[in-house]
Amino acid sequence: MQFEVTEWKENEKLAIRMISGGSYKSYEQHFAVEPAPSGSRVSFMEEIILPFGVLGKLIGVIAQGMSNASVDKMFAKLKVLAEA
Repeated sequence: MQFEVTEWKENEKLAIRMISGGSYKSYEQHFAVEPAPSGSRVSFMEEIILPFGVLGKLIGVIAQGMSNASVDKMFAKLKVLAEA
């Protein structure tokens, strides 16, 4: 897949949007880092739209659980790295 950066603010924000490739109708991700009393807070948003109309929406509901599990693992690894 190929992406373009739609928003960038060093050490604060990154947003990307798929421009080609993959089997998605559209794919976007947004990351933000902001100060918090205990260090930093990282937020993440992912929006995936699948093709195939209603069938794509049903597949998306099922796939969301797998995606959430991957994101949880990603942030657990990031936390370990940041605290090292």
